[in-house]
Amino acid sequence: RVWSLESGECVQTLSGHTERVCSVCVSADGKHVVSGSNDATVRVWALGSGECVRTPKGHRNTLNSVCVTNDGKYVVSGADDRTVRVWSLDNGECKYTLRGHTSGVRVVCATADAKHLLSGAGDNHLRMWSLESGKCVRIFKGHANGVTCAYLTLDGKHVVS
Repeated sequence: RVWSLESGECVQTLSGHTERVCSVCVSADGKHVVSGSNDATVRVWALGSGECVRTPKGHRNTLNSVCVTNDGKYVVSGADDRTVRVWSLDNGECKYTLRGHTSGVRVVCATADAKHLLSGAGDNHLRMWSLESGKCVRIFKGHANGVTCAYLTLDGKHVVS
């Protein structure tokens, strides 16, 4: 649902997922909403019309987290199938399927400069990936439990998880 902050009213309902929605994100330009669901799909919506414009498919399990890169090029999704997928926002094609986590991916986020993304999972690790190469460039270890949330500072110097 899309809510008006001013009135508190629901101004739009985005219908299409067949199971619970677990994560949503709005593109930096405000034109698209991305949602991820227990139905193992990512959906890209046109915010103005409420139309589902893309449904990239590839995950096999619940989607736990979605984000859109600040440059508006990519949608990133993390799921219980232990993968992170990078999709083109324009055409829905999968650019990368990133593997390395040994448990379900719980959170994904992209750096402000759209050069890297981070993923956290039930395997207690946070991974940093290059959006240029699709390779894991760093693994952050030290959590005693699964990583369920992460936030990148705007200056790109720190991640909090």
